[in-house]
Amino acid sequence: MRSMGATGIVALMLYVTRKSVIILLPAILLSLVAPGCRRAPEPAPVPEAAAAPAAETPRVSLTATVEPVAVAPGGAVTVAWRLAATPGWHFYWDGRNDSGFAPRQKLFLPDGWTAGPLQWPTPERLVSPGDILDHVYHDEVVMLQEITAPRDAAAAGRRELRADWQWLTCKDSCVPGRDSLAVAVTVDPTAAAAPAAPSPALAAVRARLPQPLPAGLVTTTWDGGVLRIARTAGTPGGRLTFMPAVDCAELADLLNDGQGQALALHLSSPAAGNDPVRGLLLVEDPGAAPRAFHIDVPGNNTEPHATGG
Repeated sequence: MRSMGATGIVALMLYVTRKSVIILLPAILLSLVAPGCRRAPEPAPVPEAAAAPAAETPRVSLTATVEPVAVAPGGAVTVAWRLAATPGWHFYWDGRNDSGFAPRQKLFLPDGWTAGPLQWPTPERLVSPGDILDHVYHDEVVMLQEITAPRDAAAAGRRELRADWQWLTCKDSCVPGRDSLAVAVTVDPTAAAAPAAPSPALAAVRARLPQPLPAGLVTTTWDGGVLRIARTAGTPGGRLTFMPAVDCAELADLLNDGQGQALALHLSSPAAGNDPVRGLLLVEDPGAAPRAFHIDVPGNNTEPHATGG
């Protein structure tokens, strides 16, 4: 065998060295990403957004009481329909509002029975963000209704007075609801012809009903397209608040015009002067509870005029 010379030995060393480099380079690269070796940390997972809380839902109960529970043929009873919601929620008045709607009733009566309109208590003025003006009842509303039995009603019989209700109750959001309720009345010829004094609970509800506007409390004067409402001379100088009925003439700026020591209600247009200005007038006297009255002023018939109460 021929021995290698120096040149052969060097050549062999270079070959081995190159092969080693070729073999080692992949190994080094693999070592950088091998599972057991150090690598660049992966980005932490982005936490999922917290689930939005479920919309709050009010608990609304519908109840009713009737007085008296027995009525003679041709007599009348008073039903107090009560809607109560979770504290902090409100119902709407049946007058004019910028949003929402008042509780709605569909009444089912025995043949020959008749019902008067719902009697609504005095609401509160509520201004929400965005200058939304509503008239509402916070937490609950109790509406009265007179229902009359026919004169030929069968004696000694129980009759059911039933009503289906729909409502909208609101706080930060609004939730509609519906329910049905019935009350029973006994027809009894021996029942007192004249109604007994109302219970304290019924009397308290009646005390919240608006009353007819007494003469001499305020003056109402048309000044072109402006209805001015002011206290008569000598009456206490508390704040006045006007709340328009659904069929009131269109007003230009009830939010700003509808409350003050004296009121100047601007009509939205000359054509609105053909319609009456009607609704509730809330009167606040120093040291006394506010009082609410029905007010109905005929439209401005082109000529300025003044009316009392």
